Amino acid sequence: MAEIPILTIQEGYGKSRDYLMNKPMTVIGRDTECDVIINKSDVSRKHAQIKYHGDSFMIEDLESANGTFINSSPVTEPCTIKHMDVIQIGSNMLVFNDPDNLRVQPGRTPENGEEITSISLLKNVITLLEENIDKVFKGKPDVIRNIIVCLFADGHVLIEDIPGVGKSILAQTLAKSIQANYKRIQFTPDMMPSDITGMSIYDETKSEFRFVPGPIFGNIILADEINRTTPRTQSSLLECMSESVITIDGRQHVLPKPFFVIATQNPDDYHGTYPLPEPQLDRFLMKLSIGYPIAEAEKEILSSQVESHPLNRISYVIKSNDVLRCHALVRKVHISDKIKDYIIAIANATRQHPALLNGCSPRASLALMRVGQSLAAYYGRDFVIPKDIRMMVAPVLAHRLRMKLRNQGEWKSVEAVLNSILEKIPAPGEEEKR
Repeated sequence: MAEIPILTIQEGYGKSRDYLMNKPMTVIGRDTECDVIINKSDVSRKHAQIKYHGDSFMIEDLESANGTFINSSPVTEPCTIKHMDVIQIGSNMLVFNDPDNLRVQPGRTPENGEEITSISLLKNVITLLEENIDKVFKGKPDVIRNIIVCLFADGHVLIEDIPGVGKSILAQTLAKSIQANYKRIQFTPDMMPSDITGMSIYDETKSEFRFVPGPIFGNIILADEINRTTPRTQSSLLECMSESVITIDGRQHVLPKPFFVIATQNPDDYHGTYPLPEPQLDRFLMKLSIGYPIAEAEKEILSSQVESHPLNRISYVIKSNDVLRCHALVRKVHISDKIKDYIIAIANATRQHPALLNGCSPRASLALMRVGQSLAAYYGRDFVIPKDIRMMVAPVLAHRLRMKLRNQGEWKSVEAVLNSILEKIPAPGEEEKR
């Protein structure tokens, strides 16, 4: 059964409370008769009201002195509020959380809400996601494709690039396109592992310890600037990313599904960064880079943000359970023994290459297979072809490999080494042509 939407009222640093939206109308204001009472001088006695109208929630300003704002835009007439919308009343911020109750939207789900049970319906879901993300993140269709492929392969993605090219915006756009529990963790040097995973605190009223979950307990997790914290704190993500559980004081706590970590990081040579250790890098299914946009795309970015940010104008197009169905469909995509042998040949070549300090592990081979299945489903196929594997070799394997110092003058990058390996290994079906 769907849960009741929640209005989270943030009244100051570290102070917040939740209000269940279980009434047809909720009045917000300073008056004691209001449903949500905010006793602040910059809030009118009856400031705003939220009504449940048909299949959506509508907010209306009640001629307040200071006005009501949604996502930084003033409310001049009744308008719909969506999951993750931010409402500002005076100096107070209210977040509308509606993670489980999907409102019917025209064209939201394939065939008017039909469950995703085939590759063709999965392709429709992918189209909805791509179109929604493209409204905000301009000019990089290959990056959008790869992050969707990683999501449906049930992995995690690391995005590394210089500041300002849209790493966090891409992550937030994907999170807002999926009606799920979204959490953002801003990594800093003074952060502790318990700030992420949670901790056990002593409850004096019950004379026992009680576990308080951290922000990692969500569906879509944005780990922003992950390499600005220490390796000790980075290690808190190892267990949860590989096994979807967290062990605190000897007890395991299972994380919700889907569980998708989108981590961003600045290049290692930037000030204040701590390079991610190899075990942490290995937990990421893919590593992506965005790069600078072309002139036409950059002009679109400027035009789309003249009045407000396009992120505030989009809503979800799929729900969290849709992602789980897509995971199951991707696992059913056929991969032949010849394709498996091709993956193993690539992995073995990395283990024997003289320029590489280490080779691919079996986990890397498995990751390449999963991503190949997901890419095949992305293109509407129920079988993997060699091209699927070749396209994903660099995003899946490059961040897991290290080049020997003495060979860095000969090879430009690990990607160049992987390209040379691919040129020497014939793909299935190409042996006869050589």
